[in-house]
Amino acid sequence: MWGLLHMGLGVSMVISALADGVPGAELAAESLLFFVCVTVLGGQAIFVALTMNRVNSRAGYWINVVVLGIVDVAFLLLLVLPGHVDLVGGTAGPVIWLLASGCATVALLREPGRAV
Repeated sequence: MWGLLHMGLGVSMVISALADGVPGAELAAESLLFFVCVTVLGGQAIFVALTMNRVNSRAGYWINVVVLGIVDVAFLLLLVLPGHVDLVGGTAGPVIWLLASGCATVALLREPGRAV
Protein backbone atom coordinates (compact mmCIF):
# COMPACT_ATOMS: atom_id res chain seq x y z
CA MET A 1 0.00 0.00 0.00
CA TRP A 2 2.83 2.42 0.88
CA GLY A 3 4.49 1.78 -2.46
CA LEU A 4 1.27 2.19 -4.43
CA LEU A 5 0.43 5.44 -2.63
CA HIS A 6 3.87 6.92 -3.25
CA MET A 7 4.27 5.65 -6.80
CA GLY A 8 0.86 7.00 -7.75
CA LEU A 9 1.51 10.37 -6.14
CA GLY A 10 5.03 10.57 -7.56
CA VAL A 11 4.06 9.71 -11.12
CA SER A 12 1.13 12.14 -11.12
CA MET A 13 3.32 14.96 -9.77
CA VAL A 14 6.16 14.23 -12.22
CA ILE A 15 3.73 14.28 -15.16
CA SER A 16 2.20 17.51 -13.87
CA ALA A 17 5.61 19.13 -13.35
CA LEU A 18 6.79 18.17 -16.84
CA ALA A 19 3.57 19.30 -18.58
CA ASP A 20 5.19 22.60 -19.54
CA GLY A 21 8.66 21.15 -20.14
CA VAL A 22 11.68 20.83 -17.87
CA PRO A 23 11.44 23.39 -15.06
CA GLY A 24 13.82 26.32 -15.32
CA ALA A 25 13.63 27.53 -11.72
CA GLU A 26 15.76 25.78 -9.11
CA LEU A 27 12.92 25.28 -6.62
CA ALA A 28 10.69 23.72 -9.29
CA ALA A 29 13.53 21.43 -10.40
CA GLU A 30 14.19 20.35 -6.80
CA SER A 31 10.49 19.64 -6.33
CA LEU A 32 10.49 17.54 -9.51
CA LEU A 33 13.55 15.63 -8.25
CA PHE A 34 11.74 14.97 -4.96
CA PHE A 35 8.79 13.43 -6.80
CA VAL A 36 11.08 11.34 -8.99
CA CYS A 37 12.65 10.00 -5.76
CA VAL A 38 9.20 9.36 -4.27
CA THR A 39 8.28 7.36 -7.38
CA VAL A 40 11.48 5.30 -7.22
CA LEU A 41 11.07 4.61 -3.49
CA GLY A 42 7.46 3.57 -4.11
CA GLY A 43 8.70 1.15 -6.76
CA GLN A 44 11.35 -0.18 -4.38
CA ALA A 45 8.73 -0.74 -1.69
CA ILE A 46 6.52 -2.68 -4.10
CA PHE A 47 9.43 -4.75 -5.43
CA VAL A 48 10.69 -5.65 -1.94
CA ALA A 49 7.15 -6.45 -0.77
CA LEU A 50 6.45 -8.76 -3.72
CA THR A 51 9.82 -10.51 -3.81
CA MET A 52 11.00 -10.53 -0.20
CA ASN A 53 8.35 -9.57 2.34
CA ARG A 54 5.88 -12.00 0.78
CA VAL A 55 8.14 -14.88 1.89
CA ASN A 56 9.04 -13.36 5.30
CA SER A 57 12.58 -12.34 4.34
CA ARG A 58 14.42 -10.61 7.18
CA ALA A 59 16.47 -8.63 4.66
CA GLY A 60 13.28 -7.43 2.95
CA TYR A 61 11.79 -6.58 6.34
CA TRP A 62 14.75 -4.41 7.31
CA ILE A 63 15.05 -2.78 3.88
CA ASN A 64 11.46 -1.55 3.92
CA VAL A 65 11.28 -0.77 7.64
CA VAL A 66 14.49 1.30 7.68
CA VAL A 67 14.46 2.96 4.25
CA LEU A 68 10.77 3.80 4.22
CA GLY A 69 10.87 4.77 7.90
CA ILE A 70 13.65 7.29 7.23
CA VAL A 71 11.72 8.71 4.29
CA ASP A 72 8.51 9.06 6.32
CA VAL A 73 10.22 10.63 9.36
CA ALA A 74 12.02 13.14 7.11
CA PHE A 75 8.73 13.89 5.32
CA LEU A 76 6.96 14.50 8.62
CA LEU A 77 9.73 16.70 10.03
CA LEU A 78 10.45 18.72 6.89
CA LEU A 79 7.08 19.03 5.17
CA VAL A 80 4.19 18.13 7.47
CA LEU A 81 5.19 19.72 10.81
CA PRO A 82 6.15 23.10 9.25
CA GLY A 83 2.76 23.11 7.50
CA HIS A 84 3.89 22.73 3.86
CA VAL A 85 1.66 19.64 3.59
CA ASP A 86 -1.65 19.30 5.40
CA LEU A 87 -1.67 17.07 8.48
CA VAL A 88 -4.33 14.62 7.30
CA GLY A 89 -2.88 14.09 3.82
CA GLY A 90 0.67 14.12 5.12
CA THR A 91 0.15 11.38 7.68
CA ALA A 92 -1.35 8.80 5.29
CA GLY A 93 2.05 7.40 4.22
CA PRO A 94 3.53 7.24 7.74
CA VAL A 95 0.36 5.58 9.10
CA ILE A 96 0.48 2.96 6.33
CA TRP A 97 4.20 2.44 7.07
CA LEU A 98 3.50 1.96 10.80
CA LEU A 99 0.71 -0.53 10.14
CA ALA A 100 2.75 -2.45 7.54
CA SER A 101 5.82 -2.51 9.80
CA GLY A 102 3.70 -3.82 12.66
CA CYS A 103 2.15 -6.56 10.51
CA ALA A 104 5.55 -7.56 9.11
CA THR A 105 7.02 -7.70 12.62
CA VAL A 106 4.20 -9.94 13.83
CA ALA A 107 4.62 -12.19 10.78
CA LEU A 108 8.35 -12.57 11.39
CA LEU A 109 7.96 -13.19 15.11
CA ARG A 110 5.20 -15.79 14.61
CA GLU A 111 7.23 -17.83 12.15
CA PRO A 112 8.74 -20.81 14.01
CA GLY A 113 12.46 -20.46 14.69
CA ARG A 114 12.65 -16.87 13.43
CA ALA A 115 13.36 -13.59 15.16
CA VAL A 116 13.53 -10.07 13.80
